[in-house]
Amino acid sequence: MATLREIQRKINSIRSTQTITRTMRMVSASKLRRSQEHFDRIRGYATRMDELLKRVVSRLPEKTHPLLEHREDVKNVLLLPIASDRGLSGAFNMNISTAVERFVHENRDKYENIGIYLVGRKVRDYLKKRKIETMKELVDVKGLDETMVDSIASDIIQLYTEGRFDKVYIIYTHFRSAVKQEVIFDQFLPIEMNEAAGEGLDYLYEPERDEIIEGLLPRYIRTKVYFALADSQTAEHAARMAAMENATNNCGEMITHLTLVYNKTRQQSITNDMMDIVGGAEALQEA
Repeated sequence: MATLREIQRKINSIRSTQTITRTMRMVSASKLRRSQEHFDRIRGYATRMDELLKRVVSRLPEKTHPLLEHREDVKNVLLLPIASDRGLSGAFNMNISTAVERFVHENRDKYENIGIYLVGRKVRDYLKKRKIETMKELVDVKGLDETMVDSIASDIIQLYTEGRFDKVYIIYTHFRSAVKQEVIFDQFLPIEMNEAAGEGLDYLYEPERDEIIEGLLPRYIRTKVYFALADSQTAEHAARMAAMENATNNCGEMITHLTLVYNKTRQQSITNDMMDIVGGAEALQEA
């Protein structure tokens, strides 16, 4: 049975941990608020960009641009998972990592090559432990850097247009609310053409159509990458805030339980001392 000093030491240790988790929850809540404001601003732009592109390309022949071309014999697939460099965020990183691992295991016999172009130290470490090779890793990412976004978009476009990969998937965590996030496993390239989106619409192109498409498609790719990074970052802050809140509550429950144990142990010690005193007094009287 633990002594009073040991129990008190545990209580003090848990209180220190509770202070840390409470502080981290407050920091994550502040970051979430700022990140959500930024995400809300770009979400409208990204949605409009997606709608515009779908309407335009729905009226174009598939051979208009390499990024629209669907290859019948898909042999090489590229995955673009976006996670985080930091932990203490619940299942945020684990969900992305397991989604990638599951896809690789389920489709390794279907495709000749599955490349992984990842963002985030945690998903890299997870895949490395399971002997899953990656082709490029972006870690120690400091916020949303447009230079990094342009680099990712340029690499993806080059890998696809050169024929090194026939299909590209993007995997990230979508922020729905402060208490709900979900993993998105979406086809990135080739760009899906929605025929229904262009029904009843026609366009006059100024300048030439090919020139507009040549500029619009790479911009769409960059917007998609930037949106996924911003969405993932917002979801990460929400997941960490929820994880730290749960940790703070668990610390409180443990402190309550240990305080009860401490009081019971102390009362038992007092009772034992009283019994020893009474027993000694009775022994003296009998003597």
